[in-house]
Amino acid sequence: MKLKIALACCLLVVAAFFVYKRLHKTEMFLCNHPYALCTSARCIPQPGNAKKAICFCDVEKGESMSTSPCHRLKPSTDKSGIETIYSTFSFKQYEEGKKVMQCPGGTPWTWCLNKQCTVDPENSQQAICLCDIMRTEDPWITFGGSCDASSCNTSYWSGAALKDFEEGNVFMTKKMHLDLSPVKWCPINSQ
Repeated sequence: MKLKIALACCLLVVAAFFVYKRLHKTEMFLCNHPYALCTSARCIPQPGNAKKAICFCDVEKGESMSTSPCHRLKPSTDKSGIETIYSTFSFKQYEEGKKVMQCPGGTPWTWCLNKQCTVDPENSQQAICLCDIMRTEDPWITFGGSCDASSCNTSYWSGAALKDFEEGNVFMTKKMHLDLSPVKWCPINSQ
């Protein structure tokens, strides 16, 4: 009888784990509209708010990945002509030769995915986004810094947790019908 109860408890724990994992899996969406690309964005802490950073991102158009349904991230223009777009992820900056740099945990970085941005009224190729400042124990990645790992300690680059980046990379590689990911990493000796 004790063995049956122990076995039933083990099965419940395993079932609960799989339900939890399924409920907390990040859902990704492939959107197709103008977006802010912040993968290598330089950011500065927002005055008076140690949890937010102002990031300077590129404006792009086409397919990109978000973790919010695309209809929630549609660009808009208000009555004054101010354009709002959202930050999403794409492979665009790989085409420009940017490489992924891994930074150590504990250093500051910013999380911009799905964040609201304003297109610069004087430069339609640039967006200004308000992102979250992060300090995680685990390593993180950025396309910023030109493979200079010393900048991980001194700059607030837009970045992502390594796990989130890997999931997004796999998703985009599949959705773009690529045999291999175009991701290129900074040389190990630069880190």
